[in-house]
Amino acid sequence: MAVPNKIIPGINCFKDCFTDDLDGSYEQNSYYIDKTRFIEKLWNFDSKISLFTRPRRFGKSMFLTMLESFFGPNPKDPTDLTLHKKIFSQLEIFKNKEFCQKFMGKLPSIYISFATAGADISLHESLSGIARIVRECAKRYEFLQSSENLSEDDKNLIRNLCNLTDLKLTDEELSTKLQESLRDISDLLNKHYGKKVLILVDEYDVPLAYASNTDYYQNIKLVMTHMLESALKKNENLSRGVVTGCLRVAKESIFTGWNNFTTVDYDNTEFSTLFGFTTSEVKLLLKTFNFEDRFDTFKDWYDGYLFADDEIYCPWDVVNYTKDLLKNPKAKPITYWNNTASNRLAMLAFAKNPKYYAEQFKLLLNGDSIKVKYFDSMNYNMIKLSDNSHPYLWSILYMTGYLTKDPDQNGCEGKYVKLRIPNRCVKECLQDQIDWSFSKSNPTYLNSALSIFDCFKKDDADLLQDKLQETLQAYVSIYDTQKGTDKESLYHAFLNGSLSAVVAPESDYYSSNGEIGSGRADIQFVLNKSENSRDRKLIIIECKVAVSERELEKQSDLALEQIKEKYIQGVKGKYKTVTDICIYGISFYKKQCFVKSETISL
Repeated sequence: MAVPNKIIPGINCFKDCFTDDLDGSYEQNSYYIDKTRFIEKLWNFDSKISLFTRPRRFGKSMFLTMLESFFGPNPKDPTDLTLHKKIFSQLEIFKNKEFCQKFMGKLPSIYISFATAGADISLHESLSGIARIVRECAKRYEFLQSSENLSEDDKNLIRNLCNLTDLKLTDEELSTKLQESLRDISDLLNKHYGKKVLILVDEYDVPLAYASNTDYYQNIKLVMTHMLESALKKNENLSRGVVTGCLRVAKESIFTGWNNFTTVDYDNTEFSTLFGFTTSEVKLLLKTFNFEDRFDTFKDWYDGYLFADDEIYCPWDVVNYTKDLLKNPKAKPITYWNNTASNRLAMLAFAKNPKYYAEQFKLLLNGDSIKVKYFDSMNYNMIKLSDNSHPYLWSILYMTGYLTKDPDQNGCEGKYVKLRIPNRCVKECLQDQIDWSFSKSNPTYLNSALSIFDCFKKDDADLLQDKLQETLQAYVSIYDTQKGTDKESLYHAFLNGSLSAVVAPESDYYSSNGEIGSGRADIQFVLNKSENSRDRKLIIIECKVAVSERELEKQSDLALEQIKEKYIQGVKGKYKTVTDICIYGISFYKKQCFVKSETISL
């Protein structure tokens, strides 16, 4: 654990504080944005159990480990507050002597994070992933095996939890063990200390997100529901509970009927500045490291979130870019987000029906806001079935940090909100995710590209026109995101993206804008017509843009003429074993296209 020696902005991790040796050998060059005032605010909050929903990378884990570090006793000597004082003596919470004297180091605490519980391979792997997390949590309380206040059965219980993954249990037996695990640990801590327990659950929704697209989703839902319910709803050992996650999954039945439960979402004013950095905190950070001249860059790339009425920066991005600048003052800002379960879930929802979402994404990527219906609580089955009649995608993107509320909410009533992209970092990240939707990594797009390629193999121009038309209707608006886009380049990129993803396995040559004859053909590739490698067909494609739908056929004719005049003359010199040339003139107008083709024998 790093003990902050200066109370200035930066980052400091409280995790595993009390598993370190108490020898005073803690990192001194650490910096911490002081959020400790929220410890007392949380304790006085009118709810026994609180669910904090925020995007990932906003400091939820640090908040929970800060709580554990403050409230949790020293397991070696519960009366020894040396480490607590060393950590918190320079922080704001320490000014409240009465509160610290009453609560600091006095409350047995359990911290467990499901952030790494992702597995969508099988039910067994998913359960094993959760079991590994529970095992690591239990190992932090191995000292209970020598407790004078526990029976031999109690000690065997903690011993078994510490060896949970080695017990050779069936999936059904493991599910049962997991469902009671947190309650069991809290019961043992209560017996050892004689005090009720603080339970801190981080990223509770990750196992659900990873299992959402599988046939064993209900099994994982059952495990997580009973685990949290037994620990937080039906636990006489519980003092307080704090849960964090991206989504409020109230309709999952996980929190249904909990009368001791409150969701602290983005609109909550009391905790609006708990997660993330405020403008004043970022300015102080930059001043500390002499990067004040970079403020506009930080604001452009990492600001823009609106929690209640407060403007918030993403702390993960701010900290990482500051670190990069300290290593290299000329470092450029980049996206620091990593893919997570919820981010993947959002993009999979988008990929199912890009046609429906295309126009809204075009507005967002151009810097505008969109008015949508907001669902503040969902279940993953609803998300899985999301389509144009159930547009949960926007709510997912909002909850996961891709979108934020527009400060101007005029005209929005009831469940409707205006959303926008918060900053340049997220815009680039979102564009990367959209690009994935147009790659062979996306099964939906891959199937579309394969159907287009199959038309070339069959020499079927009419079917090609139909397939291109379908794909244009679904995808082209996403590509056309920038004002002033060169339209011919746009459609060339669209067609090249479709073909390049699937041609390579069946062609020993593929080129975009490659030289041939006296020019550069938009696309050219060679296909074997049979098992005889010398019996090969060359495909040459030229794209044109029409100014109206009536001009489409004319532009296709012009494309064919260009191929004949400029490219055909170079075929024999470039392709020695080609026997036939199939040329395609393809014209585009908005979401319409026209295809003409001819075959030339050599």
